[in-house]
Amino acid sequence: MLVNLDDVPKHSEMEVGLKAWNLSKARAAGVSVPFTVIVPSDVISGILSESGIRHQVFKLSRTVLESEDPAKAFQMEKELRARINSLSFPDELLDEVMDSIAGNVGKMMVARPSPYATEMADGDLKGRMSVWYDEPTKRGVVRALQRVLGGAFSLRSVARMMDLGIYPEDLDLAIMIQSVVFPRSSGISVCCPARRRNELLIESTWGLMDGTPKDRFKISMDLMEVVENELSEKKEKLVPSPQGVREVDVPHHLWMEPSIRGREIEDIARISSDLSLILGTPTLVEWIIQEGTDSLFVIQAHKEPERPPVKALERKVLGWLEERKGFREIREAADEGESVGEAKAEESRAGREEFAGREGVPRTVVGEAQLPLVASKVYVQSGVELPPGIVDGRVLESGHEGAGPSDLILLRDPADLGSIEGVRIVMEAESLEEAREKLLSAATTSPRSEFLIYLGNARLLLASRYLSDIYDGAVIPINLESFSEALLLASSFDILLVDLGEEVPDVDRILEALSAGVEGFIVGGSVIEQMRAMLRAERRYLMRKIGDLEQLLSTRGELE
Repeated sequence: MLVNLDDVPKHSEMEVGLKAWNLSKARAAGVSVPFTVIVPSDVISGILSESGIRHQVFKLSRTVLESEDPAKAFQMEKELRARINSLSFPDELLDEVMDSIAGNVGKMMVARPSPYATEMADGDLKGRMSVWYDEPTKRGVVRALQRVLGGAFSLRSVARMMDLGIYPEDLDLAIMIQSVVFPRSSGISVCCPARRRNELLIESTWGLMDGTPKDRFKISMDLMEVVENELSEKKEKLVPSPQGVREVDVPHHLWMEPSIRGREIEDIARISSDLSLILGTPTLVEWIIQEGTDSLFVIQAHKEPERPPVKALERKVLGWLEERKGFREIREAADEGESVGEAKAEESRAGREEFAGREGVPRTVVGEAQLPLVASKVYVQSGVELPPGIVDGRVLESGHEGAGPSDLILLRDPADLGSIEGVRIVMEAESLEEAREKLLSAATTSPRSEFLIYLGNARLLLASRYLSDIYDGAVIPINLESFSEALLLASSFDILLVDLGEEVPDVDRILEALSAGVEGFIVGGSVIEQMRAMLRAERRYLMRKIGDLEQLLSTRGELE
């Protein structure tokens, strides 16, 4: 049922996927690669078909293609993800995986998607499909398979596939399960002599490379020597853990030290050059130097295609995602040729419609006559009495009678959820593992609800990237010392709320939250003063947007 990396050449690209196919070529060239076993695409396809998930993928893809209603698409994506997160796998498959990784995988494994379609090049779905780190247990294998499948059929990946001419429900998707190489350093190497004047580019950093500051080296392919380098200050690094990737501090004396040097640079350059002859150019190689042993491993290698630009369907989905986060794309106004006056008129209409309250009911802040509008959603803690129309909903404990679709339900124990359906549910947890387990239990009971995780500690914040794959949104307390960093870490969630608690916060801090795309706030205590602060922050935010638009249109006029 499984395919070992050494046996990949005996199978078709369709069975093992492009990533596994290329990695086997690297292995055959004598390059060190992590232990890898592949669950082939026919096994995955059979599971998707028998469970009915393939048909759900079909319906989701047609909704993306035909519908202009993002709410319907988001709901279908959520139902699909809930179905995948409760998916079971054959015992014989799990037993075979466990037999394969026994003695070959140490503390941790990583699951990676390996897709294949005749219209697709390796790299076309880069950034649209996610990997998953977990413990090498049967339970960890199940979670890893579920999370990789869920990430493979997100709205954005589905739209991208159709833009490429691929029917997502027909995608041949294999999944690689690998031993995790704990990184001292990692990075990429790009070999493209035609573009780089016979030079090779290496980027590296401490730990895992994922948007962190990096060092850059240009290598002469003739001499295999560094001809140019640029070092960055690397104060933090990312490392894998059973709770997901986490951030740790880099010792002070290593901040400005090169993350690779000497023989390591030469080895990476030679491997990249050798693989370019096998895979073609431009070739991209992802590599890791192991902590403790300084051994060099290649985890991915492929010919980097001239990837098609973002096209119509993916652009539509990105628009939905931006709208859901509360952002407005100013450039759209410029591209449509709106004048400053028209743009201001549109902002005025937004003020009467979007900023004026929900469902046509204007809200006023008590003591602020003729100043309508708290634009953000506002949820008030239970027990605070306010006149109708001031807030959007209440924060209620689970099991509270009379909870409506506009309320937030605070759920500490999934067993208390009862029959509540179609609401927003805020989960509290101390760790990533607890957050996973609570969601799995609650989503089974209430699959049509939206689930938010309360990011009240550093461990959950650092796991935001993984939590955002399974949770719809997050709540951040405003009294966190590292509030700015928390907003950045949580930016991957579709829904983001800020809990003001009992504080009347600084207007600048609320403005920072609005600029990060926060949808709304939970208030309590001095509610009126809190809402006044929100109102002042929203005015500043609106004026800043108008100013940005005027500057953009002015610059465009000068260029024309």
